[in-house]
Amino acid sequence: MRAVMYGAGNIGRGFITERFYLSGYHTTLIDVNTDTVEAINRERKYPIFVTRGTEYVPEWVENVDAVNGRDEAAVVDAIAGADILATALGVNILPFVAPLIAKAISARKRQSHLPLNILICENLIGSDRYLHELVEPHIPEEDKAFFEESIGFVAVSVGRTVPPTPEHLRQQYPLAICAEPYSELPVDAAGFRPIGCAYPPIKGLCPFSPFAFFIERKLLIHNMGHALMAYLAYQKGYGFIREAACDGEIKYIVSRALLESARALAKRHGAPLDDALQFTEDLMIRFENPLLVDSLDRVGRDPKRKLSPDDRLVGAFRMVRETGGSPAHIAVGIAAGFLFDSKGDPAAQEITAYIAENGIERALERYSGITEKEDVAMITALFRLLSEKAPFERLVDTLSDLKK
Repeated sequence: MRAVMYGAGNIGRGFITERFYLSGYHTTLIDVNTDTVEAINRERKYPIFVTRGTEYVPEWVENVDAVNGRDEAAVVDAIAGADILATALGVNILPFVAPLIAKAISARKRQSHLPLNILICENLIGSDRYLHELVEPHIPEEDKAFFEESIGFVAVSVGRTVPPTPEHLRQQYPLAICAEPYSELPVDAAGFRPIGCAYPPIKGLCPFSPFAFFIERKLLIHNMGHALMAYLAYQKGYGFIREAACDGEIKYIVSRALLESARALAKRHGAPLDDALQFTEDLMIRFENPLLVDSLDRVGRDPKRKLSPDDRLVGAFRMVRETGGSPAHIAVGIAAGFLFDSKGDPAAQEITAYIAENGIERALERYSGITEKEDVAMITALFRLLSEKAPFERLVDTLSDLKK
């Protein structure tokens, strides 16, 4: 069996390729990083250092090779002959690779006429529809029926945390990846083609339908909590998530924000509340993993996207409002996000400059689409408290008032 992993970064190399290897696939990774491609083709294996307790335990991924993403013919050939394809490129890159995927689909129709399912491992609600819409215009008319009937666009909820690899491990193994043990791979059962087909034999695969609950659980609970923790920790002068996870004041805010979102998510989807609450409890333990050396700059990067109306923080805030709750603790994360002024982050600098010139109320409307008077007042009050470095007790008192 042959798999293709489009994107040899943290998730592609540190999670999905490992799932393929453990399931008996030979995997071809596609990436534009020449050094990575050459190293994979030279070594034909690499270690994932899994954090278990206080130790990094190496787990080797073998049976791999790589193709340079700039080699169009090689990319098309690899995808056209694959049994399964996955993407982990970042949402912003998908428009650039869609034409190549379309060419590979047409080549596949000519060569074998076999169906192909694409596991879309991107942080985006509706990633399946999005990629389908990007690829479809590049499909020739004579291939449209094959495209619709035999090409599956399968949304995936990637829950594994894959932070930067410690330098001492990278020095020893240039292809090394560091990751937590979490290995569940929920996928949208309705996305596979042809309809009614058997699911691909991938270890940890969890097909489920309707799938919106899992996508939103990842974005509006996991990603929301991670970003909130990063933005609050930044205000305290920390550099890493592990420091924030040991701060009782931050944990107080994050744990309550997770509960706000979990209750709303269960209510929105009619899902068991206990399942959502168990997920939040597991997350708090995972956040405290001492070996996941995850920088705040990485987790908080690009607040312009992370504070947008449908993304993790504001998306969770709106969901709680829509289901009748009070998202006061999530609002702390939004306020802290607007104070994230990391010098190496152009998006953060843009927001900071806009607030300095126009004020936080205008920034909430521009970047987050928040205009309701009550919501603007809530976040503005918290923004000012955080700006003033107010004592934690004052912040808690304010939150108690806002929840009433």
